[in-house]
Amino acid sequence: MSFANSSHFVINRATFVDNHINNGRDAIQYLSQYVAMGATHDSGEQYDAPKCHPDTRKQLLSDINQWIKEPNKETGITYLHGPAGAGKSCIARSVCEGADYAGCLGASFFFWRGSPDRNNVKKLFTTIAYQLAMANDVLAGYISSEIQLDPRLVYDASIERQFRQLILEPCLCLVESGRQLRSGIIVIDGLDECIDTATQVSVLHLLAMALRHENFPLGFFIASRPELHLREVWDNEEIASVTSFISLSSTPRTSQDIKTVLESGFSCILNDRRFKVALRSVSRPWPPLPSIWKLVERSSGQFIYAATVMKFISSPHHILMHNLKLCLESEIARIALLLQTLTSFTMRYCPEWRNLKEL
Repeated sequence: MSFANSSHFVINRATFVDNHINNGRDAIQYLSQYVAMGATHDSGEQYDAPKCHPDTRKQLLSDINQWIKEPNKETGITYLHGPAGAGKSCIARSVCEGADYAGCLGASFFFWRGSPDRNNVKKLFTTIAYQLAMANDVLAGYISSEIQLDPRLVYDASIERQFRQLILEPCLCLVESGRQLRSGIIVIDGLDECIDTATQVSVLHLLAMALRHENFPLGFFIASRPELHLREVWDNEEIASVTSFISLSSTPRTSQDIKTVLESGFSCILNDRRFKVALRSVSRPWPPLPSIWKLVERSSGQFIYAATVMKFISSPHHILMHNLKLCLESEIARIALLLQTLTSFTMRYCPEWRNLKEL
């Protein structure tokens, strides 16, 4: 199509892309336009997101941190899986914070089904590459060189090509140059919240492919629900040979951790001046240990249920002691809390269902 000697015409619904990149700094700035900033663990969208209570998950986090610090990891992927509400994202955030403090965090990406930037992989590898570039100037040079050669790489390339040219090859070039990459892991949380199940599997294969290179300097921490299509590829030799799996199934340790969360919540209530009058005549400890264990039992290993219970009991719009009694004795209240927990799941995993609340 030629526009020579044309005049008085209109272009509708056009997208114009400025691909003029003069130097490496321009290239990284250009890359930043195709980053899901809200997906990183320390973004504004993640502000005040739940994290592990400091007295819970101690052994699990210790094991993960030990793996992070291993210079020659036997398995390059640690895969945490468990049902919704089991605390995977809380653990992932705690892993990010610990690794960041130790100088071992390369990048993080938290999928979320409710965000158009975070419910697909269009910005997954550009976001990771941008964080890696910010963490290492030499690596930034290799990444910017790829973008300068072909700016379309950041917005119009397959995820395979993006991963290879923005992450794999720059990291290998860095190692081959004799430089050390201090940042050791990439955290990917909520892989199952990517709306395309086939792409979820493709991501796992790409990460495993990178680890076939003996000098690839990064490890991957992944967290997701154990969906069937993901479990089917866990047995794939390519993935299984480089992956350690951690299950968050309900265990005595889980029950003890939920008890700790509940006790901490009740301690906050006892120290809250709003409830000073209501609790003035209450004998201590409050509530008694058997009551806490009953709430633990009703939680069935789900931290989110325990959190919902604490919000209900401490609601300023209700009577504190009456709320606790309902949680312990009322089957109707138990079902209502389960429904509230289910609603939380629905709003997170199927945000388009929010409109049903109007019916």
